[in-house]
Amino acid sequence: MRRFPRLTLPLILGLALALPLAACGGAASDEAAVADLDNKLVGKGSDPEINAALNDRILVDPDLTDNANVNTVKVADKPLSGAVPADSGYDGDTSIEALDSAKLMRAPKPVVVAAEDCKDCGEQRAVTLGALAADQGVTRGKGTCDAKLQYGAGWAMRMPPEFPVYPRGRVKEAGGVDGGICDIRVATFTTSAAMQDVIDYYYTRARKSGYSAEHQLRAGEHVLGGTRDNDSGAYFITFNRAPSGGTSVDIVANNGR
Repeated sequence: MRRFPRLTLPLILGLALALPLAACGGAASDEAAVADLDNKLVGKGSDPEINAALNDRILVDPDLTDNANVNTVKVADKPLSGAVPADSGYDGDTSIEALDSAKLMRAPKPVVVAAEDCKDCGEQRAVTLGALAADQGVTRGKGTCDAKLQYGAGWAMRMPPEFPVYPRGRVKEAGGVDGGICDIRVATFTTSAAMQDVIDYYYTRARKSGYSAEHQLRAGEHVLGGTRDNDSGAYFITFNRAPSGGTSVDIVANNGR
């Protein structure tokens, strides 16, 4: 049986001291290697072109920067909402086209219609513009025109020339039926103009175009309506104060464009 030499205390101490020295020697060699690499890169013996490239300023082309990631989808700054934007109101709105009041005829004061004489006022008023046209005799058909009415913003441009949408009015709904006994145009819009100015505008256009024009106050709603004998023309316009300011208008008329 082989015997291993017996370790003495001096030998053990010698081995213990040798281990830290070996570790320090490894660290020193690593630092020397790093210093040698730095000297090759940026020291006296390094390549001057590499030094210039490393120390030069980074140039950025703003035109190219603006085009970077143009097709990238960016995160919204706030949660998305499907709500309809609220009307901000009309106070201080200067976009409305100025009308020369000197050329407008003043509409007469409204005739107040008693509640018992107004079967299509207030809560009994027609809900749709087509039904409103039928109730007021604007359509030549009876009970069929409302179902045929087609809605779309394009109909606002085809209102009768005597009753267009008020200048710079904000169209909310428009519709119409082309030809036949249901040849009608309807439009709902708002304008920043005062109600009296809007009433005077349509009253003037009606009178100058050969229409009769009766101004009524029906359950708090201003109404202007009339007919023209030579072509069986008819119109019916309601005026209300818009919640956000200005005037809300409904127009129903036949003989559209």
